[in-house]
Amino acid sequence: MSLSQGSFERMRVTTVFASPGAGKTTQVKSRFETAIAEGLSVDQVLVLAASREAANALRDELALSLQQATPGSLARTITSFAFAIMRAKAISTGSPLPELISGSEQDRILAEVIGVVLEKQSGTGWPKHITAQVMGLNGFRAELRDLITAALEHGVNPNALRELGVTHKRPEWVASADLFEQYLAVVSGADYESRYDTTMLLREAADWLNALAEWPAAIADIKLILVDDAQELTPAASNLLQTLCSRGANLVLVGDPDASTLGFRAADPRAMSNLAQAIAKLHGVVVEEIFLQPEHAIRTPAISKVLAKVSSQIDTARAGRQRKGLNPRQALVDADNQGLEGHVFNQPQAEVAWLARRLRELHLYNGIAWNQMAVVARSRGQLDQLAVDLAHESVPVDVAGSQSALRDEFGSRILLRVADVLLSARQVDAALAVELLTSPLCGLDSLGLRRLRRGLRREELLADGTRNSDELIAALFDAAGSVVTIKSQEGKKVDRFLKNYFAGAVIAGDKTQSIEDLLWQIWDSSGLAKQWQELSRGVGEVALQANRNLDSVVALFAAANRYAERNPGADPRVFVDQQLALGLPEDTLALNDTQKQSVLLLTPSGLIGRRFSVVAIPQLIEGVWPNLRPRSSLLGATTFDGLMSGRIQDATQTQRSELPDELRMLHKAVGAASERLLVSATSSEDNQISQFIGLMLGEIPESTNYESGALTLRGMAGSLRRKLVQSTGPESDTYALGLARLASAGVAGAHPDSWYGLLPLSTIEPLADLENEDVVIRPSQLENFVKCPLHWFLNAHGGGDKTFSANLGSLVHKALELGAEVNEESLWKLVESKWHTLNFESDWLEQAGERKAKKMIGNMVQYLRKFEADGAQVIGREVSFEFKLNQALVRGQVDRLELYPDGRVMIVDLKTGSKAFTAEEARENPQLGLYQLAFDNGAFETLLQWPAGFNPKDAKLAGAKLLLVSGDKPTEREQDSIDDNSVARNNFENMIAAATRGMAMEEHVFVAQVGSHCTNENEFGSCKIHLTKAVSYAG
Repeated sequence: MSLSQGSFERMRVTTVFASPGAGKTTQVKSRFETAIAEGLSVDQVLVLAASREAANALRDELALSLQQATPGSLARTITSFAFAIMRAKAISTGSPLPELISGSEQDRILAEVIGVVLEKQSGTGWPKHITAQVMGLNGFRAELRDLITAALEHGVNPNALRELGVTHKRPEWVASADLFEQYLAVVSGADYESRYDTTMLLREAADWLNALAEWPAAIADIKLILVDDAQELTPAASNLLQTLCSRGANLVLVGDPDASTLGFRAADPRAMSNLAQAIAKLHGVVVEEIFLQPEHAIRTPAISKVLAKVSSQIDTARAGRQRKGLNPRQALVDADNQGLEGHVFNQPQAEVAWLARRLRELHLYNGIAWNQMAVVARSRGQLDQLAVDLAHESVPVDVAGSQSALRDEFGSRILLRVADVLLSARQVDAALAVELLTSPLCGLDSLGLRRLRRGLRREELLADGTRNSDELIAALFDAAGSVVTIKSQEGKKVDRFLKNYFAGAVIAGDKTQSIEDLLWQIWDSSGLAKQWQELSRGVGEVALQANRNLDSVVALFAAANRYAERNPGADPRVFVDQQLALGLPEDTLALNDTQKQSVLLLTPSGLIGRRFSVVAIPQLIEGVWPNLRPRSSLLGATTFDGLMSGRIQDATQTQRSELPDELRMLHKAVGAASERLLVSATSSEDNQISQFIGLMLGEIPESTNYESGALTLRGMAGSLRRKLVQSTGPESDTYALGLARLASAGVAGAHPDSWYGLLPLSTIEPLADLENEDVVIRPSQLENFVKCPLHWFLNAHGGGDKTFSANLGSLVHKALELGAEVNEESLWKLVESKWHTLNFESDWLEQAGERKAKKMIGNMVQYLRKFEADGAQVIGREVSFEFKLNQALVRGQVDRLELYPDGRVMIVDLKTGSKAFTAEEARENPQLGLYQLAFDNGAFETLLQWPAGFNPKDAKLAGAKLLLVSGDKPTEREQDSIDDNSVARNNFENMIAAATRGMAMEEHVFVAQVGSHCTNENEFGSCKIHLTKAVSYAG
């Protein structure tokens, strides 16, 4: 009898066990071809793969073999087939077509369910350690999701979970059953009609078929089911297969229990054997067991030896004979000096540098294509960091699978953010304005933002306004065209952005426009598409991020399209709110591009159905891989799964180690390599080298340094530059010639024109023509110039930035100027009236600032009371002055001028900073010296308020002093009068003359006086970038 005449009595159940590369997929393909040759049609053979990528690859292979058009997909996942079953149900019953609830949606639903329980304080029965605070954590939600998924996989409803919790004394299961029940109520409601999560889909499909007397023809006609990578079957998938075989379809399960990687989804390595035995027993047949052995060398002897070592540590899971032939003769292993490489490094950077260079060597010297290499890591977080590190070393990389939630991806986040602002029509405050203006949609950097603030403030002052820069920045979003008066480059950027912003506001307010229309307006008007496409064409970390940005934008538009199609005319705000609430990435439907020329970075589960010439397993650290931390320890999903699958008999049993699952994942990674296996780790005080290093290599190698240069043209340029600088012999000509060849090819960093410190000055023209114009010198800047001319230049021409302390000091200065009463309360009220103009990053910083301000006011009051007791009077507050001394035009403002009863005049400079000036520093202080010169040159003659009856000609300059008020008590540091010290006068006049020439750049250069002030945050501390050594530095 042929297969096409198969009957219930003659059904066959077959299990095919094979080690990695022994021909499992070839076996599936061969049995498919045989079935077609014996008379079955393609729609009578159901071929299932464990992942979408594996199904796509298998489908293409079967199509090439068949060489004819087919009515449907030749290979699919079991989830895809379950979806087809539920679609058939929907058509037959007239219900809406089925849709999947993504993992991110499921997470959001659970968050809402937990939120309702916490809000109503209705959660009861939880163990003491699971508090309301714990339930609000992402980790709790993840564990709840695992428990619900395990319950659905095993067909356990909330009541059954509750009973199991009581029976096995697990109160967390009893309490979780209530949340489980509420979750099912939500997904069964009208808003989720015909929508299923993956596990529910499999269960619903099986239940519907079991309830039917007559199956739909497309399902009933199936005579043969071929399952590849059957070791990854979950309980719900096994249940559906058992249903499909219940009417006589033959079943072939192909897999390797040693390579099971989906244990976190309740997959059981024994699933193949268990399912086959259950179906065979139900139909009274015997399972045919086949153990494949490779017919030729499918990997190097050294890799085979490693695979044998790993598999020997794994439970056979009712199989094991497929391991025969894995262990090659020792002579072959000894002769294989290329298949296995293992190293331990002293620094993480060295490990990455070695890995990057080896991958580039294998590509450039051995001709191995980039897409035939894979880097495997235990977690997604490791992959993301490795992607950046390898891209930095010019290795083209691609990370398999979904990345982050759209709200967390740089490219999509800003689109969602702007859409949220427009749809909510919220008032834009200063913080939000800065966020929008510095986003890539506008493109201002911190320097551009500072210039914009200054421009706005300048316009405000010209109009006699009183708004600060924060208020002006926020006011830009009040109406279009609000920045047209700012003619700078920054003004033009902001004006263009605001036009696009208000165009988006029009769409947001139009009920006929969809979320796609709004997102397209924001995206298309930004010009980022062209910019990011250009950046994405390289192989460095910039290109990696640009590609990631573009991927996230495409994913966002795909999600918006699905939302618009599912909900015609729906409120766009709902979509934006949902996306901003999703904490997990959207499931991706992107096809796997097997021709993409890049190294694939993936986790062990991503290796299903894939093989590579080179597999690298870096960062093997104990606690990372293997990760032996118990899974689901809070709610016990792993214990529940073990109980339901029969691995344990009692929930109080000591749980099995996580090591077997970790070994199976390692087995999967090693088995995916055919020519080269690269393993590495970093030894440090904080990390312990993974036990897997010793298992694979036989011993743990000594840790070493790695000092070889990067195998890139740019790395070669850097190496040649270093050697050229260090060289003193004739070989320097060789290095110079090498650099010249690289420079002629346009390699970055090769030509001296691009070397740090060797670029020509942009201009050597003086800043001022001393023969025809004056140089403006301000006392507050003179000290900066004397200490470091370069620092003065940077700050005087746009490189400075006001700090919180400077702003707070300004308020204290103003209080001293305006205060009419000498008491702390009145002076604090003056400071408090302008307190809102200060920006604080947090409440505690604001509280610290308030304490600091009150302390300074207290010190000022103490000084002022002593001042009044001495019978002195204030003859000037915040007095602006100007005088000319040769080519210098000195302009400034004095805090206070005080007149004492004996006719002495003292100039006072209030200091609110933390610097504690010494008496010596005060005597030589340039700022005080200029104030004294201003007094002697008559700069204050008409500006002071002399008391009635006092002749100003009788006044005598007593000197100047610094009043320090930021310490525990007021401190005065005096500078003697220059009237009595001709040497001091000459020193200050000479200082001004030298500063005049220096500030005019008469010598064509500004000198950097390198010292402690360069990096001292209490002084300048802003010149660190100028202390960076050049790439060619040889010291």
